[in-house]
Amino acid sequence: MHFSTIASLTIELLLFVDLSCASPRDVKSRTKRHLVARSSSEDNTGAATRGIFKQLIDHNNPDLGTFNQRFWWNADHYGGPGSPVIMEAPGEASVDEDDLDFSNDTLIGLFAQKTKGAVISLEHRYWGKSSPVGTNFTTETLQHLNLNQSIQDLVYFARNVHLKFDPHGKSKPHKAPWVLSGCSYPGALAAWTNALAPGTFWAYHCSSAVVEAVSTFWQYWSTIEEAIPRNCSADFKRIVKSVDRTLSHGSAHAKAQVKQFYGYDGETTDADFAGAISDTFAGFQDTDLTSVNVNTTLACDYIENQWPGSNAKMPGPEGVGLYRARRGLAKWMKKQQKESEYLTKREELDNKLWDWYLCNEAFEWWQVWGNESDSGLVPSALTRHSKYKECQREFPDVDGYSFGWKRGHDAQRVNEITGGWSVTNTERVMWVNGEYDPWIGATVSSKWRPGGPLKSTEEAPVWVIPKAAHCNDVWTTNRADPGTRKVIDAVVKQMEKWVSDYYKSH
Repeated sequence: MHFSTIASLTIELLLFVDLSCASPRDVKSRTKRHLVARSSSEDNTGAATRGIFKQLIDHNNPDLGTFNQRFWWNADHYGGPGSPVIMEAPGEASVDEDDLDFSNDTLIGLFAQKTKGAVISLEHRYWGKSSPVGTNFTTETLQHLNLNQSIQDLVYFARNVHLKFDPHGKSKPHKAPWVLSGCSYPGALAAWTNALAPGTFWAYHCSSAVVEAVSTFWQYWSTIEEAIPRNCSADFKRIVKSVDRTLSHGSAHAKAQVKQFYGYDGETTDADFAGAISDTFAGFQDTDLTSVNVNTTLACDYIENQWPGSNAKMPGPEGVGLYRARRGLAKWMKKQQKESEYLTKREELDNKLWDWYLCNEAFEWWQVWGNESDSGLVPSALTRHSKYKECQREFPDVDGYSFGWKRGHDAQRVNEITGGWSVTNTERVMWVNGEYDPWIGATVSSKWRPGGPLKSTEEAPVWVIPKAAHCNDVWTTNRADPGTRKVIDAVVKQMEKWVSDYYKSH
């Protein structure tokens, strides 16, 4: 048994030698965030006007003071006093004003158009220029970045903001229907607001809402494995098995050679290198049904030796085999490293804040290998424990303050507070998910949810867009796909009804 493992490693290392001379590069494995790209529409309608709101630093201790929280609004379709307000829940990224789009190319813009409402987007506390501590992010200064404060921000804002398009307050939440909409983490934030702080918002749209915190989120990769081409999947699994053998049984020299073969520094930790391998398909979640996911398609092309200029024959579902596949992946990874740009300072800060949320709340959602992993796309060196060590490195103790995971917070605690995917006594909450969204395993449509995916009801309708990925309903340009069009049209019709119901009952 030991002999066969060693023999296999020896053969594999001989295959690495001729390509291991490329410039090595260190890597830090990162958990994929839920960001959704803004529209590329050139339509000038839906322009945003910026406002500043004095938000409480601590809703449990108002005496601590306030900070400036940025928000943007558009009243192109606003029907006047008493008309609806469509609010976009804040996401885990700084807001770039040039990318804001409130036109009917977006679902929130279409909601506004159909209901004669205004649109508001709020920047998340601590992100961008809405931070009470500037950019001085330490374990001590980040203590007020937590789920409870973020939910209370939405309620306090809605009840207290002065809006230029509503100077007399005729569209405040107790006088007009406010709709809270979001996709991904913002979608979950909307759902959690309904569960934990009901009464301010009338209706909720929750797209790809990751309401169930998951510690070892191996299911993320299972969904991707189901969606990618069969030959690409088969060959990538062979590569992962090969990497696993080397990292588990190889000498320090053998490990260094493997890492250098794929273009990384030989001193890169096993966990970070394993994360770099699995990151091959990290961009899959950005797939939509009206365009090609370039990164995933090209990665598979390289793995199958179909890069530009290659004369290799297109393989069948069996793939090209380990030897050629790993050469293709190495070529792809080195190309990606060469073309990649360093993160901007803003992106680095955004990442650190999201890491804090994962480590402190602790949402976790670690896209790692686990005992139940069935995708074959993740090397076993990437584990929940390796993520804990990352949290320790990134957030050391400061004057007695530490991150929540170190104090016993974890995904299970989050679910005990929020109800996770088990909350069913909702009212006017709609759910939209994508069949091939890697995050579907943390939503109410998860096949791993006890009792199965949440069944659709009149008060909590559920739609799953066939073959869609993450947040595919938030851009109405995706209506070009028939399945997405059917869902978006149904979502808009339902929201129109709920808004109409408000006026009938008030």
